[in-house]
Amino acid sequence: MSPLLDRDDFKLALSEYTTRLNEILDNSNFFGREAFNYYNAGNVAKSLAENGFFDAKHEVVLHGGDGQQIEVSTKAQLEKMIKVEKEKISDDDALRKKLGAIEKALTKNIDTRRFYDYVAAHPELLPEMSNLAAFREKVWKSYLKKHEDLYGRVVDLYRAVEGRRREIEREAADERTQWERVIEIFNARFFVPFRLAAKNRERVVLGQETILELSFEFEDGAERAEVERGDLLKVLSNGEKKALYILNVLFEVEARKASSRETVFVIDDIADSFDYKNKYAIIQYLKEMADQENFRMIVLTHNFDFFRTLQSRGVVKYKNCLMAQKSEGGVSISQASGIRNPFINDFKGAFYSHGMKRVACIPFIRNIIEYTKGDLDPVYLKLTSLLHWKADTAEVVQSDLDAVFVGAFGVGGAWVDQTQPVVELIFEQAVKALHATEGINFENKIVLSIAIRLRAEQFMVEAISDPTVTDGIEENQTQALYAAYRARGLGSAEVRQTLDSVVLMTPENLHVNSFMYEPIIDMSDDHLRRLFAEVQALVSVPPAEVKV
Repeated sequence: MSPLLDRDDFKLALSEYTTRLNEILDNSNFFGREAFNYYNAGNVAKSLAENGFFDAKHEVVLHGGDGQQIEVSTKAQLEKMIKVEKEKISDDDALRKKLGAIEKALTKNIDTRRFYDYVAAHPELLPEMSNLAAFREKVWKSYLKKHEDLYGRVVDLYRAVEGRRREIEREAADERTQWERVIEIFNARFFVPFRLAAKNRERVVLGQETILELSFEFEDGAERAEVERGDLLKVLSNGEKKALYILNVLFEVEARKASSRETVFVIDDIADSFDYKNKYAIIQYLKEMADQENFRMIVLTHNFDFFRTLQSRGVVKYKNCLMAQKSEGGVSISQASGIRNPFINDFKGAFYSHGMKRVACIPFIRNIIEYTKGDLDPVYLKLTSLLHWKADTAEVVQSDLDAVFVGAFGVGGAWVDQTQPVVELIFEQAVKALHATEGINFENKIVLSIAIRLRAEQFMVEAISDPTVTDGIEENQTQALYAAYRARGLGSAEVRQTLDSVVLMTPENLHVNSFMYEPIIDMSDDHLRRLFAEVQALVSVPPAEVKV
């Protein structure tokens, strides 16, 4: 009601409406201001009608104060009685409309109706509505006057303990709170454009407040200014906001350290959105938590780089690292693999004996040749023919690949079938990968990715059937082939969708090295298997039949 009472026109109309309505209700035969008023009668009519009372031919008998009674058999009849009486409020249509708006505001909800009932019962309060501020002051003064003895006692007690309070506050100012230790840790370790300080530390120490109020000093070069939390959040990056939110975690950990309380922490993607400086600050803190005798941690993350760093920094032991893989059959958890250089520690040693790992070595060796001899080196180009469908792809045999390996690493050996085309082994191993058990299957994913791209490019080269175009592509071959394929109007919508998936997916999976192979680790086996099966099916479709 407060916004309405602040309007002079409303207060004036309220007084006029209340006075006139009370007069009508006092003179009414069937309605009254204390019990059955117009609002109550309207609700009764509405409720009876909605529940079929009148439809069942029931009637309501209204008894007047002079012995008169009226039988009401319809909702409309009762509403008409109300309307007729309310029209007596004024003979002026404009005034009646104005007062109708007042009535609507006063019957809007239960609080406004209670207000009106009280004012109607105490019309002497209406003049007070002209100055609400003065009226509020009178109410408070009357309340204090009525309870003067209690008020005086409170004042006396306050004065009596004020000296002791000041002494306690001085002692509190010298106390060091748990929050302050956390703030020091935060300011020292996290790289954010602000510094934290405690505003109400003494009141928290005294127990007068339970939540510490932080102040934020924003730093921009040599300039510093205190800002509100809401304004600060508007200018912080997602990573900086995440660092700020980590404060509560730090406080809880420090509190449990101090109490030596045995705790199991479940930490879920805590470094998500952090930049590297703050990511390493988190890793350092997790290492300290791991060193606490009473702490145990379960760390969950989707970030492979963060996962690898946790292991290398000694936060977790290699044997305790697990990887979860989701597939159509469910979620499988297996011992982590590929955390440390998978090429050196796994694939390279199996080059002459394990078909899947031999094929998986190809992109790694190609990277080494590129770093040491450049991308125009004949060996680099030969390996490129095993990752892209070139004119000589089918001619590269296992003895050629062995020679590349010996030249790069000086490790002798020979594949069991020296004359076998390497591309034949690639496709054989890809078919095996289709039926492998669920798991991380790092090498399987690399092989499937290579086979997918080779088959897709082979299909497009044969469909385009123009060596002047296909042999002249110097870079981004898969994309260039797909552009030429589409420009010629080749392929159905389903075929193009498959080829589009190949263009989008395979580059990151094939350009792997010992430092960057997170995308393929994170990818599901199921997706690659389905895509390889789709691409394999394309090869059996004659190019002439896919033209539209």
